Amino acid sequence: MLEQPFFSGHNTMKGIKTLACTLLCLLLYQVNDATVELNHNTARAEKKKIILQQADRLQGGEEYSPAGRIEPVRSVSGNVVFSHENMLLTCDRATEFLESGIVQLQGNIFMTDRKLEVYCDKALYYPDTGIAELENNVRGRLLENDLKTKSKRALINNPENQVWIYNDAIAWQGKRQLTGDSIVVQLVELNGQKNIETVTVRGNAFFAARDTLDLTKPLYNQLSGKTMLITLNEQEKVTGIRVDSQARSLYHAYDDGPSPTGVNYSSGNLIVMSFTEGKLNRITVSGNVEGKQYPNKLRGSPKINLPGFRLRYNEKPEF
Repeated sequence: MLEQPFFSGHNTMKGIKTLACTLLCLLLYQVNDATVELNHNTARAEKKKIILQQADRLQGGEEYSPAGRIEPVRSVSGNVVFSHENMLLTCDRATEFLESGIVQLQGNIFMTDRKLEVYCDKALYYPDTGIAELENNVRGRLLENDLKTKSKRALINNPENQVWIYNDAIAWQGKRQLTGDSIVVQLVELNGQKNIETVTVRGNAFFAARDTLDLTKPLYNQLSGKTMLITLNEQEKVTGIRVDSQARSLYHAYDDGPSPTGVNYSSGNLIVMSFTEGKLNRITVSGNVEGKQYPNKLRGSPKINLPGFRLRYNEKPEF
């Protein structure tokens, strides 16, 4: 077992907490309150109402539904605008399938509560299960922060208090980047509110953060593995990070001052980090442990980056 300090600079690990605490907000808009029944000017959900503010056309008829059969439908199309309290939703077309109850949104979908925004091209809501599926160019951002997300698909599971972004999931905040095949946010009910309990990155998990102490070179501290689990307490401060299978870390080390001492590399079957009051206090690496320290002359060299390191800032969605 190898024990050693991790990322240098207090802002680096703070970035993990901020990503964890805000990923959910970009997608969770209480979709179980979304459109379930369309009238001339009111869309009624199971318990609450959503107001249809605008649409060019109101239509009925029959269509082939996502349930795999022909069903009667009611739909609105053309410059569709819904509102509910401080939330706004726009799309090109909204359709309710009257037998299955499935609600389908299509084209230029935009949701916001004036603090958060979500965009995608297609969405389905299943009122019987409380699950919503978003697909095709899913993007989100926090207006009061620099955090942005992108994925091909997303899923909101209200009964399980889970939010998934998957198929090439990626999140950015400033010079920090979190990627994986999927990113799953698990919520828990506390004092009548939903708090983030865990964030799990599954498949090709990779976290990269710009080193904050040496700005003369584009140096990035890195953490990778097959899966990454971030746990938070009731105050949503990070309490632990666990990286499983092919776990690797790379960080730029310093002495008691700002002087660099080299670049540390560690790998093993498992990397576990524990935190107190959101600050890292211990790291352990176990199982087939390897460790080395690269000299200062290799700082910033692409030769020592972890496998899979790839900065994708050019893919950040524009809003």
